Amino acid sequence: MNKYKHYKNDTSEIINTEVSQSDWKLIRKLHLPQKYNDASSEEVKKGIVLDVEATGLSIGYDDVIQLALLPFEYEVSSGKIININKDKAFNGMREPRVPISEEASLITGITNEMVLNKTIDSKSVEKIINETDLVIAHNASYDRPMVEQHWDCFKHVPWACTFKSINWLEEGFSSAKLELLGINYGWFYEGHDAFNDCEACLALLSETLPKRNETVFSVLREYATKPNYLIKAIDAPYDKRTILRRNGYRWRPADQLNGKVWWTEKENYEEEINWLNKEIYKREINIPIKKITALNRYSDRIWE
Repeated sequence: MNKYKHYKNDTSEIINTEVSQSDWKLIRKLHLPQKYNDASSEEVKKGIVLDVEATGLSIGYDDVIQLALLPFEYEVSSGKIININKDKAFNGMREPRVPISEEASLITGITNEMVLNKTIDSKSVEKIINETDLVIAHNASYDRPMVEQHWDCFKHVPWACTFKSINWLEEGFSSAKLELLGINYGWFYEGHDAFNDCEACLALLSETLPKRNETVFSVLREYATKPNYLIKAIDAPYDKRTILRRNGYRWRPADQLNGKVWWTEKENYEEEINWLNKEIYKREINIPIKKITALNRYSDRIWE
């Protein structure tokens, strides 16, 4: 539970009704505070919430048009979010190497004319990231490869993801989209702007998960510290694709680095390799695995 809320008005200022609260829900606009909790004498570290807008959704082809970084401080022992350093935030646009797609422009409101001749100062980005202990994005599998194309500093810091670190379905949420998660928690915001998305992601980190009764940030940090393993089902028989998909495997397209392969991430790779040999290959083969930690998780570098 945070000491300070991200609402401009209390419920009592807006609603005056005797109707049971089980029959209605109040959705308020997100107003991120300057801090969620007061600082104590405990050790404090620095985090960054990151979001990008791009010319489209294709990693490797599409390019960054907007980058936003929102720094915050958190207490190491408790995981409480302390200060939100809005005065140190970064929000910039850049002219991409490919045109903005019509769909991306409609979603973000950013046009090719708006980014013409715009650049992002790499030194400003590097200064912020070099002082950061953890980078967080709502879909880090997309954001990390996009930013690592331009700024090497993102390769040398741990990453975490609010989209994939939490079992949202298990917690009772039917969708893991940031806008819908916010609505379920009782707030809305103007989405598809990189900085607004950063504020929403930080607000989400401060929320408490209904089943686990822990903050999103605490569960995310726990997930980030655990290693898992990339397992590639090289040359898996075509007729086994349904079984692979059912067991959590995803297809990496041929146009991506070392693609055209079914893959998954597991905590126990030995158990998974035994399953592959028995159910997919029907014999023992040498299956490649790669250890994944917060330093390379969500990065295309795990495919090198």
